[in-house]
Amino acid sequence: MVKGTPSAGKRQKRSHIKCRRCGCHSFSLHAKYCVACGFGKSRRMRKAYGWGKKKA
Repeated sequence: MVKGTPSAGKRQKRSHIKCRRCGCHSFSLHAKYCVACGFGKSRRMRKAYGWGKKKA
């Protein structure tokens, strides 16, 4: 038989929690850094916004 419904009951571990800096649900518990903003790995925000650059 194919593994289906019985496998769904084994998903109990959390891999990401809410980040302290950006508030996104992307702070990795295993790697100890936020995937969205880089908190825990870098001091600067990793998100790149378009309003930071002006075209001449």
